[in-house]
Amino acid sequence: MRRWCVLLLFASAASAGIVSRDWTAGKLSMRLDDGAAELEWLSPVAFHFSRNWSDATPRLAALAHENIAPELEDAGSTLTMRTKYLTVDLDRNDLALRIHSGETPVTSVMLVRSAAGAELRIALAQNERVYGLMGAGPSLNIRGQRIERQHGYFFTSAGYGILVRSPASCVFDFGRGAIEATGADSMDYIFYYGPTPKEILEQYASLFPKSEVKAESLDLLPPDRLPQAAQKLPATPVRSWRDLADLVRTILNWSLSGVAYPALDLSMLDDAPAPVRRRAADLSTLLPIVFRSAGEGGIHAAERRAWTPYLITYLREAYDRGYPLIRPLPMQFPRDPDSDRQTGVFMLGDEVLLAPVLGPGARRRIELPRGNWTDLRTNIVYPGRQTIEVDAPAGRVPAFIRNGWIVPFAAENKMELHYFPSLGAEFFLWEPELEENSQFHAAPAGDFLRVEIESQRERTYEWILHHVAEPRAVSEESGAYERVSRRDQLRPGAWWHDAARNNLHLMLHAEAGTDRIVNISPK
Repeated sequence: MRRWCVLLLFASAASAGIVSRDWTAGKLSMRLDDGAAELEWLSPVAFHFSRNWSDATPRLAALAHENIAPELEDAGSTLTMRTKYLTVDLDRNDLALRIHSGETPVTSVMLVRSAAGAELRIALAQNERVYGLMGAGPSLNIRGQRIERQHGYFFTSAGYGILVRSPASCVFDFGRGAIEATGADSMDYIFYYGPTPKEILEQYASLFPKSEVKAESLDLLPPDRLPQAAQKLPATPVRSWRDLADLVRTILNWSLSGVAYPALDLSMLDDAPAPVRRRAADLSTLLPIVFRSAGEGGIHAAERRAWTPYLITYLREAYDRGYPLIRPLPMQFPRDPDSDRQTGVFMLGDEVLLAPVLGPGARRRIELPRGNWTDLRTNIVYPGRQTIEVDAPAGRVPAFIRNGWIVPFAAENKMELHYFPSLGAEFFLWEPELEENSQFHAAPAGDFLRVEIESQRERTYEWILHHVAEPRAVSEESGAYERVSRRDQLRPGAWWHDAARNNLHLMLHAEAGTDRIVNISPK
């Protein structure tokens, strides 16, 4: 049973009362005894609500959206609107909205006129967590904070998000569940239901114009080449370990606030002591958008090139679906209740957990999320839901790949495909010059292990199958692969087993448009 922390949230609100209404094409327009209101459906899981207490209706930018007409039921005291995913009950007397998904209550919201101005009141449940608004506190969870912002987007662990569009300046008081607009006689917001953070973000991004960030933006850029969609991080100099940790937390809060492309000016790192600057360079190498307004250097070029296929793919996903490349743990693991305490660990895309070193020394302590994780540097596997401490020499960010994923890396004259068994995995690599995806699949098939490439480009591939014992045979339909004794002897049609790391390597050359399936037979 869901427990509301503010049981009498709406008891003090003055009555509004619907004098007349019009329901047309998913839009409910209401004339009230003290102003007007409008609820417009944008999708089956999102709606726009505006309310004013004067004759002047605020003029905001129109929202492009789906053509949707939910069912409307008029029960006298309540107007009920239903889509496939949401039910919204609107009280005719005070315009309170009670929102359900199926039989599950999501939240209740209400716009009221207080002595100070307009106010949006939200019934936050006792343990509901809140993220977004570019929060700056010690935790990613901004519940309990009081934040002033120009407009504002946030979402909660209850599976919904809200964007306040008007008025421009509001105080978001998450101690009492209220958004205050002093002196305002109107308010306008958009409600999104997910229920996952990614689905909420996708809805949020879908209502605004898209601007794609191309592969060339992965270069170290001058300021005048920044992509239009990039948003510059605050140019606060990093001069200490604490500053570096604050920078990472800021990036995570921006991602939780719907910023897909935060852009870091490497010049802000130039005054840091050498150890801090080295670790900042490790981190900057893997951030999606980096630029320099002055000076030179600051990333590891060879490592950046290796990660480029992976980053290009997630740049495209950010354009298609609105997901940030940098994914704080509450975004990727919303069911883990303590994920918001980790402000220095995050996912890069879906597959890679990064734990940048944010203090002196060459060790890193990490609380792993659920799953099994392979340290990319050492190839050691760690079960999740535990705290580990690993060696973390300077030169690269500690990176962990979850069991059941494929990660591509660019290498000299080939592409490496790293697979981490034993769950089935796939990766859709974006080929920007073709505007198509190459597809990679790997999975157990009975006693066999099978890997498959559907390549849109002619390319040489090296599969690296981690934690796979030496096989009896490696073969395609056309014939068996030849075993070699060292990695430098690999060539298309050959395989090698790395006994020290227990990894299986095999190489093939794929023509454009071909489908190549390789079977690995156990001993």
